[in-house]
Amino acid sequence: MVDYDLAVIGMSANAFKLVNLAIKSSARVAWIWDRQVSDNYLNVAEAHHVFQQLIVSLSNQLPLEGRPERQHLFANNIAPFLSKYRLDEILENIPKSGVDVILGKCRFREKLQDLHVLEINKDDPKAALSEENPSRQILTAHIYAIAYDQPTFLPKIFGLMEHDYLTATQLLQLQDLPNSIAVLGGDADACAIAQSLNFLGVHTSLITNSLHILPEVDVAIARTLQAQLEAEGVEIYTNTQITAVSYTKHRRSKIWLDNQILECDRLLIPVEPIDLAIPRDRGIYQVHSQADIDLILQKVSQRNSFWKSKSISKPAITFVPTNPPLAQIGMTELAAQQQKLKSICILESASTNLGLCKIICNHQGLILGASMVGDNAKIVIEAIAIAMQGKVKVQDLSILEDMQFSRYSLPSEELAIPLKK
Repeated sequence: MVDYDLAVIGMSANAFKLVNLAIKSSARVAWIWDRQVSDNYLNVAEAHHVFQQLIVSLSNQLPLEGRPERQHLFANNIAPFLSKYRLDEILENIPKSGVDVILGKCRFREKLQDLHVLEINKDDPKAALSEENPSRQILTAHIYAIAYDQPTFLPKIFGLMEHDYLTATQLLQLQDLPNSIAVLGGDADACAIAQSLNFLGVHTSLITNSLHILPEVDVAIARTLQAQLEAEGVEIYTNTQITAVSYTKHRRSKIWLDNQILECDRLLIPVEPIDLAIPRDRGIYQVHSQADIDLILQKVSQRNSFWKSKSISKPAITFVPTNPPLAQIGMTELAAQQQKLKSICILESASTNLGLCKIICNHQGLILGASMVGDNAKIVIEAIAIAMQGKVKVQDLSILEDMQFSRYSLPSEELAIPLKK
């Protein structure tokens, strides 16, 4: 007898979404929280949300000058924003009949009758909040979903594993913010956290070995955001290799770069590496996007023929929760050039009010990708995602009417797209 139809491992935003959708299927669902949790636990999306709420709340109180005053306001105002993420309240809001929540570290054991077996050591002090089970539990599931936050990609750095670095979730548990911090990585999480910390008065450095932040994003869009962060005071080190980290005699962090040494109070890695050994086998899926959630729900629905997944897969959107936000979907201009696609048209709109937007399409207007940095980036890119799914042409998108686009093609030829002047 298999214990569950679906076992979800992790506490990311995608894990929450998958569990809430899966329990509607009447499937037997286990949700394993295998991270060390305190009274408050936040995944990285929730951490960004707390920072954004805090900054909006403090905007009228923050002094124009003086880092210590800003940090003092953080310490005195953070508690109410964390209260909604209390672990016991989260557990109380999970439907009791729909999912079993199990707290503890887990690992995959050997297969049993062609099924992977998960062992859970319920040694967490909060384990008493879940069902009354012994300290060690064994379970089996038809489908396993590994739903962690996407770890920050970093090359091997000597001394890092022994270093007392912070993660995004640990950062918000601090009583006092450090005076200076180095954020390692140039992904969406690193950029958003660096901007928030700088705004709150922390001298912030952002270090990445890529040529620019957000290496998977369109170059012009990413560099526009990079310029914004630098203008606000974030020190950005690009194309920079970190070779080692150590401590000074005063327990400050010392970072060994290509040709210099940087010192700061703390290091921050937005999302720590995953320490779960994950078998590569059928029935075990990684969850990083809505498309992954849709696939898993489809697999669950196949085992529950009385329920069919109504989720419609959409192209994956990259979203960066900075101010202004950045969003991207599909192909970039560089990808179009590298793939040597024929008859590609690049539409570009730049304005002080709306930001920078680039759309890649063919010469009939079928959209292949889009990138935008600006206040309306999320709304515009989500609309473009729907258009891509429905094969709606760019000239028929009303949301773009207020944007003044210029255009050029790869290679040059007559364009068949009538755009508003």
